[in-house]
Amino acid sequence: MVLLTASTVSTIVSMGVIGIFTTLLFFSGYVLQQQSVKNIQHALKPQEAAQMARHGSGPAFQQKRGLSGDQTHGNYAYVQLLSEPDPSDICSAILFFKQLSTNGTAVQDRLFVYPEQWDRMSAKKLGKSATQALSILRAASAKYNIWLLPIDMSAATAAGYSTTNTKLLRLGQIQFMQYDSVLYVQTPGLLLDTGKLDDMLFSRPLPLRHDKNRPDSYNNEAWIPMPLRANRDAALPPAYLITVNNIENGNVEARTHIPNAALPGFGGLVAGPRDALYGDEPGYVYFENDRDGRVKWAGNPYFGAWRSQQAEVCKGLDFDEIIYDEQ
Repeated sequence: MVLLTASTVSTIVSMGVIGIFTTLLFFSGYVLQQQSVKNIQHALKPQEAAQMARHGSGPAFQQKRGLSGDQTHGNYAYVQLLSEPDPSDICSAILFFKQLSTNGTAVQDRLFVYPEQWDRMSAKKLGKSATQALSILRAASAKYNIWLLPIDMSAATAAGYSTTNTKLLRLGQIQFMQYDSVLYVQTPGLLLDTGKLDDMLFSRPLPLRHDKNRPDSYNNEAWIPMPLRANRDAALPPAYLITVNNIENGNVEARTHIPNAALPGFGGLVAGPRDALYGDEPGYVYFENDRDGRVKWAGNPYFGAWRSQQAEVCKGLDFDEIIYDEQ
């Protein structure tokens, strides 16, 4: 018979506990790894099937094509995104997409990026106005060929990160891989001239994928590199060009640029209301918010036209009462 001292028993028990926790950690890590792989695989897949099931029709995602001289042969999209379900901003995005659809844009696809959790939130939690605005958005997506791209942000929020536009774009930009470039413009705002906005993509060479043999890809007169700093910034620039590519060894290259504001005839194509007053009318005017997060009307000559057109696409919503909604 072997007698075990108290210290020996303690050591054996400790080793057993360590072994159990090591095994649990291994399996937990394996499960998380597999979930991450599934999430990445899901993000890499174009969401055509889900979109077709939801709306029954819509523009098909295209395979990215190389550009050969004429940029109009490329594959581009306009995108707007919202990290918070503000009903006024949702209706402003609907108005933007409607104007693109009816005013003859040369850019085929229209994308709306939002947190997937909106689809799971109850009407009580969303609020009456936001629920109504999202219902109108879903109907408009079929009418104006808008791709709704819900992005799973649960991992970020579970880790303690707040939901911001920059984080939403960081997680959602993998969806842009099938495009040569995607142009984001800030909502709320008003499209004034579709042709001028198209010129952001077509009038000058784009940076696109980095290529040492193509100077415009790394030394571009019209587009200034602007990194996406999701951990530092909450808001995006008013106009943001995003290019996502597969590169060697399965890595992904995401490039982000802002228009050169100092370039005559180009830098003012997307402008704020004050800038638009003192120069040529832009293609798109974005609005600023006051301290309460509401659109400033003072000094904004476009506010009245925007509000009336916004009311047309979101009939039944009283935007003056939205301020008092409890959400």
